[in-house]
Amino acid sequence: MKNNPLDLEGKKEKAKSLSGQARKGVIWTLLRAVSSQGARFIASIVLARILFPEDFGIMGIVLIVTRFAQRLGNFGFAQVLVQQKLIDENHIRTTFTLNLILAALTATLIVVFAPQLANFVTNAKDIGHVATVTEVLRVISISFILISLYAVPNSLLKRELKFKQESLIGIAGGVVRFLSPIGFALYDFGVWSIVYGMLLGDLIQVIAFYSYSKWKPRLGLNREALNNVFSFGIWMNMQSYVQYFYKNSAYFFVSKFLGLGMLGFYERAFNLMNTPRKRVSDMINSVLLATYSRIQDEEERLISAMRKVMGAVTLVTFPLMTWLYFAAPSLIPLVYGPKWVQTIQPLQIMSISGLIESATMVFYPVFLAKGLVKNRTKAHSYVLVVLLISLFFTAQHSIVMVAWAVVGTSLFGFFINANEYIRHSGWTWKDNIISLRPALLISLSMIVVMYLSQYLALNYISFNSPIMLAIISLSAAMAFFGSNFIFKFAAVDEVLKLLLGKKSAKKKVKENSNA
Repeated sequence: MKNNPLDLEGKKEKAKSLSGQARKGVIWTLLRAVSSQGARFIASIVLARILFPEDFGIMGIVLIVTRFAQRLGNFGFAQVLVQQKLIDENHIRTTFTLNLILAALTATLIVVFAPQLANFVTNAKDIGHVATVTEVLRVISISFILISLYAVPNSLLKRELKFKQESLIGIAGGVVRFLSPIGFALYDFGVWSIVYGMLLGDLIQVIAFYSYSKWKPRLGLNREALNNVFSFGIWMNMQSYVQYFYKNSAYFFVSKFLGLGMLGFYERAFNLMNTPRKRVSDMINSVLLATYSRIQDEEERLISAMRKVMGAVTLVTFPLMTWLYFAAPSLIPLVYGPKWVQTIQPLQIMSISGLIESATMVFYPVFLAKGLVKNRTKAHSYVLVVLLISLFFTAQHSIVMVAWAVVGTSLFGFFINANEYIRHSGWTWKDNIISLRPALLISLSMIVVMYLSQYLALNYISFNSPIMLAIISLSAAMAFFGSNFIFKFAAVDEVLKLLLGKKSAKKKVKENSNA
């Protein structure tokens, strides 16, 4: 039976429309990533000079508890509203009610058991900070309620592919969250500066999401809808807990074995490495989950999209992490001051982890879109076991050893996640190689050029001087664009055009020929 030309034309138009929406979504989420990261970077510079490593250490161990609690407050149900092809008001109302109940329960438990939790996550030599940790835990538990309030309208905007509105809200919330603590810190609020900034950022998002989505909160539980969201949400929740322990176990082990001071240095290194990589990957992935869910049954389109996404993400993150490795010795003293020099070596080591993780995270949204949450959870559980074992032994020595443990686990995580997805799809190891090739070649070119520039400059310039940072940054830029000029990577052209909001030359020719 021949395909109806009208049907084929309709499918092409639908695909073109979805591609256009996804394209706009990526542009807006990148703008959100750049603005939020800019605000966070500025805040980190100012706060690092006003506050002390112990203040960041306190927030680090508080986040161990709060990030765990946030999993209880969400439970993965909100993702169902994006992933499922068909939903109704019962699904929305049930999801909202469950999120709110769980968030209220979690906040109550935190308030009641805050002293015991503070003692558990704090090193014995930091006993003087336990009271502060207790109070911070109690106040910051308010954020669980706020997050549960905006989870549903946020998911509804994603489902409708309204990424512009979602990104604008994220920009507003991020700016308030990261910049408002500066004002509090100038008035000697100490660690509370960061706490109040987090709460204000969440409150801004609650107000904005309801204003944009036009959805009015309604309570209610529907049995059929509950069964539907629970079957997906339970695995999302389990994956969320695995992800939590993976991201926060290092904080716990460093705090218990090495103390708040070392945790402060580790927290600065990890966040400086992790934030740009996570912002780019996570925000693009939020677009991809909604987009992939629309084509979850079309294997060829998924593979094509995956190749482009992995290539685009790594073309941003690989060069960035490579630059960070060489820039760290001069960047840290200039930005944070001499009291943070112990951050340099773990930052350099973990930049390798950031490079690897950026490729691994590309698999996550397609796992969810295809309903392979159980498979993703299983793969990540294996990675978590390896990380916990390695951290137990390395955290007893130094944060440098911990950083190497994180790198080794990241490499293991990439292979096991890639292999798990290959087993359940048409994706192959060749697809990985093709997707990563441009980013790897550009990064290798940058390593050679930056190493030679640094080696030659050391004869005249100090290793940690601002001039050295400028030389490394200039040589990185020259290597990036120079290698693209030599190899003529089409993927790089696509990324640059995407960032500028323009169409590539290849697409223009194709559209003109179709016309």
